[in-house]
Amino acid sequence: MKYNQYGYLKNDFDQMVKELESINFLPNDWKENSFSDLLATLVENSIAEAKTYGAKEAKLAEFAVSDHKNLKEFLVENPNSISRNQFYNVGLQLLDYHVGYDYDLNDPLARMKANALPYTDQEEIDRNELVKVFYRLLNTRAKNGQTFIDNMAGKGYFTQFYGNNKFMYFNGKSLPVFDMSKVIREVVYVESDLDTDEDGKPDLLQVTVFRPYQSNNFKFPALYTADPYFGGIIANEKRNHNVDVNLEDATKSTYPKYESMPTAKAKKPASEDQAATEEAVHKAAYSLNEYLLARGFANVYAGAIGTRGSDGLRITGAPEETESAKEIIEWLHGDRVAYTDRTRKHETKASWCNGNIGMTGRSYLGTLQIAIATTGVAGLKTVVSEAAISSWYDYYREHGLVVAPEACQGEDLNMLAETCQSNLWDAGDYLKIKPKFDAMQKRLLEKSDRETGQYSDFWEARNYRHHTDNIKCSWISVHGLNDWNVKLKNVYKIWQKVSKLPIAHKLFLHQGPHYNMNNLLSIDFSDLMNLWFCHELLGIKNNAYKQWEDVMIQDNLQPDIWHEEPT
Repeated sequence: MKYNQYGYLKNDFDQMVKELESINFLPNDWKENSFSDLLATLVENSIAEAKTYGAKEAKLAEFAVSDHKNLKEFLVENPNSISRNQFYNVGLQLLDYHVGYDYDLNDPLARMKANALPYTDQEEIDRNELVKVFYRLLNTRAKNGQTFIDNMAGKGYFTQFYGNNKFMYFNGKSLPVFDMSKVIREVVYVESDLDTDEDGKPDLLQVTVFRPYQSNNFKFPALYTADPYFGGIIANEKRNHNVDVNLEDATKSTYPKYESMPTAKAKKPASEDQAATEEAVHKAAYSLNEYLLARGFANVYAGAIGTRGSDGLRITGAPEETESAKEIIEWLHGDRVAYTDRTRKHETKASWCNGNIGMTGRSYLGTLQIAIATTGVAGLKTVVSEAAISSWYDYYREHGLVVAPEACQGEDLNMLAETCQSNLWDAGDYLKIKPKFDAMQKRLLEKSDRETGQYSDFWEARNYRHHTDNIKCSWISVHGLNDWNVKLKNVYKIWQKVSKLPIAHKLFLHQGPHYNMNNLLSIDFSDLMNLWFCHELLGIKNNAYKQWEDVMIQDNLQPDIWHEEPT
């Protein structure tokens, strides 16, 4: 496996020293230390699992510098330098490669080359070069695919900074210096301008927030995932439609119209800001978000209308769905009211949020990013939209044919709405909403027109590509070239428009099917997104826009190879 690292920033020596000192890896008096002492200190600092000086020193004997000498024996000789092979023998062991199984002590560079691991050109490493190679080693991906510094984090290296109440950065990326054992887990209720359940009151939308406890002291950016599945799913494949039906003559039909649902006027936010009174019981639903939570990016999840804890109806792909998901961003940005509970008595604000919001998610979750971005809502700075639908017609229909996603034969708009109508799980809501839900199911089935499969005003309202001129945020699209669920037409057509807009835009095309990009070891997607979100949501000048080409395409013959293309 070749570990490509497109997210690595090539810093100068002074910047390397500054960053290494800031994380207490390089001692401030390193220039006064002998080479031998400096090498010992840097290796000992790398052994994060050993918590005392004695334990770290004892570990030195566990590393081999050659086929006849361990590191402790080498250091006793008080050397003034270390050969390249000797250093990378130790370096590979720190990266969890095993001598005799993964590489030969007489040729460590063979393993470095095989896995595309970076190494110095200097055959003899002196004091300054030692600082450089350790800086690079910390940013090198270990055998498990994580960077070495992330492995150290997992062993508790950054617990020493938990009380500092500030962001810390290394190589342009945020470090995991926020204590995950003290994460604030809360639920609030955003008031919508919709009344999709037609009860005469604005729909309430349940929002789940995970944020570092330090967010009570200073502001954090938010990663928002609009997730209709977050409250749970109602699986009912037995009710999927029969696909063995002939189409009717389209010339004899009248094309269905989109009909909007009732609206209501939400209260304007007041000055009140009470703490949330409900604790979240859900877990984080997206691994990339969870990875970035420890690095200072609050996680926000909401299913919006019709999902568990929220009012209203699921109306797959409709403008109402977009509106309700957008309204969460308006609350995060300070432009919409939310309450501590469903009584609507006490308001709560996202006073912990710095007003900068990014979006993440795959499939339906990525689709809603496209929908929301086309509204131009204030506060949304960037989207990372994976395997997303850009027109619902191109998901359930194809030039007059009724089609279906790969493994979901017989599914349609109404069935997906049922899958996500998780507020039916609570008996009180079931009694209130079931008659309205049944009516909406009939409406969606009728207007989606399975009889002819023709495009209509109903489908036109579900085509986000006609609204791309409203997009103001930066853009990342990710799609699998072998995705037979959300087929490539969806990303191709939206990219043709987005790539012409005056916004930063990136596209990743991998060879996989309908799955997440951060599952791939051959590219450092999590690091790239850390770099991207630091730039977009924290204002860090880290060259994110130019660090990699606008289009990245995974080779279809060699899975470790990626092609960088300008278009």
